[in-house]
Amino acid sequence: MDATETIYEGEAGSVHSSADVSVYLPESLSMPVPKALPQAVSRSLETPEGAVRLATDPEAARSHPIRATLLAVLFERLPAFRFRHSDASATSPETARVPVQVAAAGDRPLACYLAVQGFSDAQIAEVMGLDESTVTTAIDEIHEQAK
Repeated sequence: MDATETIYEGEAGSVHSSADVSVYLPESLSMPVPKALPQAVSRSLETPEGAVRLATDPEAARSHPIRATLLAVLFERLPAFRFRHSDASATSPETARVPVQVAAAGDRPLACYLAVQGFSDAQIAEVMGLDESTVTTAIDEIHEQAK
C-alpha cells in the first residue's frame, strides 16, 4: 500500500490520498478509519460500504485528489445521496445519471458532480449550456473553499 495523507477532513467524512488513489471515508463507516483506509486504497480488496475510491484515470480532466475533495464537499453540503461510478460514461456527460439531490442543488453542485465523474470543463459547460470559464470558476471556488 502506498503511503496516504489526509487531504480533507469535514463533519461528514474525510479524504485520504496516495500517489494512485484517493478515497472518501464517511464518518458513518462501520469500521474505524485505520482499518478502513488500507482496505479502501487496496486494488485487491473490496472498498468498504459507503466509501468512495477514485483512482488515477488518464481520461479524467482533474486529478483523483481534487475529484475526491469535490465529492467530499458535495457530501457535506447536500442531502444524503449515493455516488456511483457507473452513473456516467467518460465519453458523454449528456447521458450521465445525476442524483436528484445534486441536480436540485443548482449549477455549481452539478458542475462539481460531473467533474468528479471526470468530465472536462468544456464538456460540462456544453451539456449545461454555460460558458466554460463559468464552470471552471465555480469548480475552482468550491475546491479552494475545501482547502
